[in-house]
Amino acid sequence: MKKEEKQAIFWAIISLLVFLAATWIMTFGFMSLKTPATAAEAAQVTWIAIAFYAATLILAALRVKISYYLLAVVIAVYSVGFVGMISTMFLNSNADIIVKLFVSAVAVFGILVNVYWYILAFRLRAALQHDTFQRRINRQKGLKR
Repeated sequence: MKKEEKQAIFWAIISLLVFLAATWIMTFGFMSLKTPATAAEAAQVTWIAIAFYAATLILAALRVKISYYLLAVVIAVYSVGFVGMISTMFLNSNADIIVKLFVSAVAVFGILVNVYWYILAFRLRAALQHDTFQRRINRQKGLKR
């Protein structure tokens, strides 16, 4: 497995963990949400997120070519979730500003992790394209790689 692939998988896992942490933080009573999030809802979100990330990461580990594109969609969806957490804290919460800023900081960190993942994914794509190009050139020259 290429270094770029390992990095992309590692940061996808970090993205998942930050999302899950932020989701569970939203269930605490001191969030003072107008419509409180329950532990049952958080558990459901947790299992769905784990399923989506796991499915795409398993495909990536199996070197299925479309896996990183699917993972990009999953990460985009959960990036929108981070934005939703920020808006929920400022529009639907009566919590202290410190609490709102803390949850928003966690969500912004998650967004930054996801942006970094996209940077890594573009590097991975370039590396994989370069390898494919080199194999084609070597085949045309009659060399084996």
